[in-house]
Amino acid sequence: MSNNNSAIKVTALSKSFGKNKILDNLNFTVPINAIAGFLGPNGAGKTTTLRMMLGLLPAPKDKIELLGYSLPRYRTNALEKIGAVVENPSFIDTMTAFENLRWFGSLYKPVEDRRIYEVIEMVGLKEATYQKFGTFSSGMKQRLGVAFGLLHKPELLILDEPTSGMDPAGRVQMRDILLDIHKNEKASIFLSSHLLDEVQKLCNYVVIINKGQMVTEGYVEDILASNEERYEIRVEDDVKERTKGVLEVLPNLVKSVNFSPRGFIVDIEKNSSALINEVLVKAGIMVQALIPLESSLEETFIKLTEKNANIISSKINNPN
Repeated sequence: MSNNNSAIKVTALSKSFGKNKILDNLNFTVPINAIAGFLGPNGAGKTTTLRMMLGLLPAPKDKIELLGYSLPRYRTNALEKIGAVVENPSFIDTMTAFENLRWFGSLYKPVEDRRIYEVIEMVGLKEATYQKFGTFSSGMKQRLGVAFGLLHKPELLILDEPTSGMDPAGRVQMRDILLDIHKNEKASIFLSSHLLDEVQKLCNYVVIINKGQMVTEGYVEDILASNEERYEIRVEDDVKERTKGVLEVLPNLVKSVNFSPRGFIVDIEKNSSALINEVLVKAGIMVQALIPLESSLEETFIKLTEKNANIISSKINNPN
């Protein structure tokens, strides 16, 4: 057993099915108290990793630690402190939400009715407490799955695509639910998702993998930080061409220039917006607005995974 301060620690984890290598020397660490997103293209190895964490697939000795407990030796100790919903939650259609949570929750250890009511309300299903599961929408089923994961007050909640099948309103509701859980239940959360805009709004930490290998991990604000900034520059239509000409002769400051409905979207050297504005004004161009734009996790994800894929391809084609 480890005494470190991580919620999850994966070290040199590999997994193959026949000749197909799914995980290839994967390493990452999720800090305690994080809301961490687990990201990667389809087939990256996310679900395999989650299933190995939970003992649904055999894990090699001492390659995975959950809350400081090394698997598989201390698997039982770890699972006592973990709640999880991997793949689509499955309950009994003819039972109500309350009956399902009481039945399945008690298979592990006794659960008080008070706690069942508490988690049902926590995930926004109070009005459906005595509604049969078979009548639930896909979003309601996902929320009941999260409620089940919370029954025994876990220190770590592991979720696989918790907003799967939800409409935009449902995704917003799930995001608010998970934020409340993190705040009020004091649980670390580790969730896989392909909805990068949702991850950016919810998570403070991300782990990105591709083809079973680590691409990057870290706090979202650090990953999005770079030596470039993105701005929208708004100008009148009749000076757009002249503005474009001025911006394109500033290669040390302006990295890219793209038209937008009201002007341009530009990637610029960090802390150079005031100087660029000054150059435009001196050129006789009146800048109506200079608006900073938030970096996109989706754009960063695409750049990083494409770069990683190129590196892997290069190693395969040039093994020496």
